[in-house]
Amino acid sequence: MSSFRFVTYIISFALFTALGGISINYIIDPYSVFGTSYFPEFGQLEERYLKIEYLKKHRDFNTFLIGSSRIGVIKTEDVDNNFNGAKTYNLTISQANQWDIEKHVEWLVKNMPHLFHVIVQIDWLTDFGSDRPTYKLMDEVHPDISGRSRLEFLMDYLTFFNMEGLKTKLKNNWGGIDLLSYDISKGYWTRPLRDKKIGMDCKTYVAEEKTFNAKAKPKKIDAAIITDSLTSIARYKDLLDKANVKLTVLFTPHNHHMLDAIDINDYEMFIKQLVNITELYNFMYYNKLTKDDCNYYETSHYRPLVGELIVQSLAGQPDKQSAIYRYVSKSSVDAHLEFLKANFSLDRAQ
Repeated sequence: MSSFRFVTYIISFALFTALGGISINYIIDPYSVFGTSYFPEFGQLEERYLKIEYLKKHRDFNTFLIGSSRIGVIKTEDVDNNFNGAKTYNLTISQANQWDIEKHVEWLVKNMPHLFHVIVQIDWLTDFGSDRPTYKLMDEVHPDISGRSRLEFLMDYLTFFNMEGLKTKLKNNWGGIDLLSYDISKGYWTRPLRDKKIGMDCKTYVAEEKTFNAKAKPKKIDAAIITDSLTSIARYKDLLDKANVKLTVLFTPHNHHMLDAIDINDYEMFIKQLVNITELYNFMYYNKLTKDDCNYYETSHYRPLVGELIVQSLAGQPDKQSAIYRYVSKSSVDAHLEFLKANFSLDRAQ
């Protein structure tokens, strides 16, 4: 074989491979950014892109739920039914931290003319900022927020080959317990087959779900994550105040297995500083909600029935007798911190 033919062969093979990869990414569309319908069931949605695109065409929403995937199971109908005049959208975005929330609040203030209420769910802090290499394709920020060109953004989804994303999309289209039901027009999601299995036999479901059988130990987090998160919350609280938009903050009702991983000293420090910025509804402690594994798909995500209880709690006057949350302000924070210390100490000793 001549050197010319060999080089031609290599170039042709490379082009064929590249075109093959691009074709696979477009046809399977693992993150649903192209809207192809060859595989109609969702895999891992690129929520940051899809939801902004939807909202640009539907600007009549006035109430928004914002947080990580954990807030994603709260049904907007529940919010609309409990808050007068609400027309709600669930802006859940996977892996969201306070940096993400601040950027999306900024976008909402600029682009949603009827905005009057933002409900933010804060998970226990694990990171801050946009640098999450493991989830690069799933959580890339929309071009309107990042400043990138739309073409450059979409080219990533044609040229980056992510096996996990492809497998998830194919698996959900072939059926399985993790089948995702996602309503982009309202923003929320459910796992209907998991709900069905839990309803039929929760005890067996919990025994078979591996995350419920894992053990966790308290882990300290970088102090910079706490500081950066608090600074970000203060900025978007100030922005919403100036725009006359109400902010409601709640702490995620993490499953007790996730609570086991929280360092109580970090937790107390975060709350003590946060109440100088905003009041909050704290569901993040050991209680009848968080200690019942039947309320969760796995240790990371609560189910829609929990979301309904959260909405009902937020809609009424703060209830000092509530068994699932505590309303925390500057005047009550010291007593609350004492409560948390006792709560964590008692349940971790059992």
